[in-house]
Formats: sequence, structure tokens, C-alpha cells
Amino acid sequence: MTTRRIAGLAILATTLISTIAAAQAVDDGRGKVWRQLTDTTGVSWNDIAQVCPRDGMSACSGAAGGRDLAGWVWATDSEVIELFSNYTPDILTSPAVQGQNYFFAASAFVSSFRPTFSFFITYQTGQFAAGWTASTDAAGFPLAGSVSAGTTPVSISGAFGVGVVTDPAAVDGMRGVFLWRPTGLGIGAVIANDDVGQVPSPAGGIAVSDVLANDFIAGAPATTATASLSQESSTSPTVTLDPSGGSVLVGSGTAPGAHTLVYKICDTANPDNCDTASVKVSVPAYAIRAANDQGSISPSTGGAAVANVLANDTLGGERATTANVTLSQVSSTNAAVTLDPFVGSVNVARGTDVGTHALVYQICETANPSNCAQASVTVNVMPYAVTAVNDVARASSKVPGTAIASVLANDWLGNAPATTANVSLSLVSLTPANNDIGLDLSDGSVDVLRRTQSGTYRLVYQICEIASPGNCGQATVTLDLSGK
Repeated sequence: MTTRRIAGLAILATTLISTIAAAQAVDDGRGKVWRQLTDTTGVSWNDIAQVCPRDGMSACSGAAGGRDLAGWVWATDSEVIELFSNYTPDILTSPAVQGQNYFFAASAFVSSFRPTFSFFITYQTGQFAAGWTASTDAAGFPLAGSVSAGTTPVSISGAFGVGVVTDPAAVDGMRGVFLWRPTGLGIGAVIANDDVGQVPSPAGGIAVSDVLANDFIAGAPATTATASLSQESSTSPTVTLDPSGGSVLVGSGTAPGAHTLVYKICDTANPDNCDTASVKVSVPAYAIRAANDQGSISPSTGGAAVANVLANDTLGGERATTANVTLSQVSSTNAAVTLDPFVGSVNVARGTDVGTHALVYQICETANPSNCAQASVTVNVMPYAVTAVNDVARASSKVPGTAIASVLANDWLGNAPATTANVSLSLVSLTPANNDIGLDLSDGSVDVLRRTQSGTYRLVYQICEIASPGNCGQATVTLDLSGK
């Protein structure tokens, strides 16, 4: 029997989780629609009192703790108790009720109002929803309402109550604010409530899918079947209302910033029964991203260390180009390292000091010059690597001739083959000394000039970058001269 009860509660808990996840504002069926408590957690009573009247009738006029409360009415303790009585009438005769009898009532409450705290472990569950009221006790301390439901392996329990919180400045992530709006129930009124929407970028889109989603006619949700829609005004010609479906549309190219559209709904059964509301639409600038770059160059030649810093930068997810962004240099650690703002190249003057230099640049959206991003370019100025590679050759000591066509054939200057056009050649030594063996400095050949002594000779040569004569490398030619 106990096992069946626990299994049933587990199913109930799963159902509550899915219901809570889909919950929005809660219509109490008595003329009020209540905001979810989870929307306003982490706000102190003092903060709310700065922007919300405490009479249970007048609407809030601003934000508290970063939460926009405008247009909502801060509920008094009496209004919260009335809300609780929808689930258990016993709360009308006692400030708090608790026990097994209230489990299902409390569970029903947290299936409509998202719990501000909950836990589900193997043998125990708990859900809790709490919020500030606009009321205080006789000593001036604020009152808060709360509902909880829980299970253990052997019991269930629920609780409803309104109690004192001694610190009005307390900020609690498990406590929201009890806020409501009228639905016009009983008076036949049309109630249009303000909306807030946003599109991803100036490319536009749908900012609000249906302005009627939080509007009412005589206590019933307004729909396009019961209400007629019209646009009254808009601060931007590209922010418009679709009266057939209730969506607020933002056209491509709308300027970034805040825009306001005012609309009117009228009861189709009574066209003179109308109300207006506003929609605040935020259009953010295109996301602009500048990514760091790095490059290297030789001081002997200088040139473009980075061909285009924009190659890895984006504007609105697309590649940034000089057609959609404006480039500027912010700083450089060396005056010889500069940015060309017209093509995006980072240029290094010939003769720049060897070392690492940093340049900071900025890109700004051309159509919105205040939308900017910065990145840095690391430039390594270093001599070209001079790579002289050893050679081995055999030749006759009896017959004059060329033993090696050019010692430069396997040498390099940076990533380019070494030639007499970019390096200069010199003979360092020949061991043992022999005037019949020579290095031709004009073409790099090693020559046997005349009949000479047989043996093994080691010729050491040096190549130096012509543009930077101090940048050199050496290699050895091992020459085996036979007597044949």
C-alpha cells in the first residue's frame, strides 16, 4: 500500500514539473492575473516599495532590483490570502495552515505558480513558492506569503501562510513578489497590458508574437476572434503591428535602440469598449567581433606583416570588410609598425628594430559608428633565417674542372632559395690550404683550377643576406680529390 502511494506521488511530481515548466501568468478566475513569482526573486521589500504603491490597487511605475514591475499591482496580504483561498478556504480563518490535508491543495498551487525552490531526491520531495506582499504588521515589518508541498517515504504535507519577515532589505533567491493585473471580470472592461520585445539585430524579425497574449475582455483572454486590433502610433516607421495576428514586426535596417509602438484593442461585440497599451521594442546593434592577429617580417625588407586584419573579424555573423566597417589604429608600440585603414594591412617599415611589437586597432560599423570592437596584432620582426647546408663532392686531382656547380643550390634565405641576388658569398677557410682549389664568389661554384695534390679538403664558406649584411650563415664543403 505504501509502495503504491509513493509511486503515485512520483508520477504526480513528474506531472507537476512538466506543468510548472510550461506555466505563464496565472488567471485566478476572480478578475486577476498573477505574475510568476520566479520572475521577481532576489528583490528586497524596500526596493519594491520605491516603485510600487502599497494600496493593492495602483500600478507599479518602474523597476526594482533590475526587474521591470511597471503596470503590475503589488498585492496586499489580504489579496494574497484571497488567492490562497482558491486552493484552500481554510486560509480565510487562519493566517497559516499546515498538514497532510493540504498537500494536494499546495501541489495544485505550485503546479500553476512555479516554485521558487524545489528538490527531488530518491525518497523525498519538496516544493516552495514565496513572495513579498505590500503589507506590514503592527510593528512595521513586511509580510510575505508562502506555499509548500513535500513528501517523505511515509507521509505527505502541504502548507499555506502569510508571515513576518523582520528584514525589509533582505534579498532572497527563494522569494519573489506577489503582483497582479486586472482582467476586467465582472465589469466587462477591455484590459490591454504593455509588452516588451526584442529582435536579434537590425536585420529585424518578430519582436512580439501576439500582443493579445496578456490582454483581456471581461475577464477572458483576448483573441483576434473577440478583439479588433489597430496600431495607434510608432516611434519608427519600420516597427509595425500586424492587426490580423497581433505580432509586432521590425523591418530590416531598423536603427538600433529602443522603439515604442502603441496599439488599441476593441471588443468586437462592442466596438466602443477599447483600451490601449504600448510595446517597448529593443533593437540591438549587430554583434561586432574583432579577433587578434599575428604576423612576422624581416627588418631588411619590411612590408606587410599581416595582409588584412579583417580576415577573421565579423559583423552580424558575416565577415567584416572595408565596405561595412571602418578601421582605425588605436596604438602601436613602435612608430614603424602601422595600420593601413583602407585595406587592413599591418605594415612594418624597413629597418624596424628586431623584436616583438604590438598594434591595437578598432573596427566600427560604418552604418552605426558607435558599434565598435578592438583587437591587437602581434608583430615579430626578425631577420630571415640564413640556412647554409653542408656539401660533399668528389673530383679528379689530375684534371681541372668544377666539383660543385654552386654551394648555394641547397641553401636558403627565409623561405626562398639563396641566390647571388639575395646573398653574398665569401670563403672562410680551406683545409689543408691549396691555391689550386677555389670558390667562385660570383656563382658559388667550387673549382679545381689545375692539376693538384690528391686528398680530402674542407672548404668553409659563408653566405650573408645582402639587405642585412650582418645576417649570415656558414657551411662546409667536403671535397675528395682522387688521383685518377
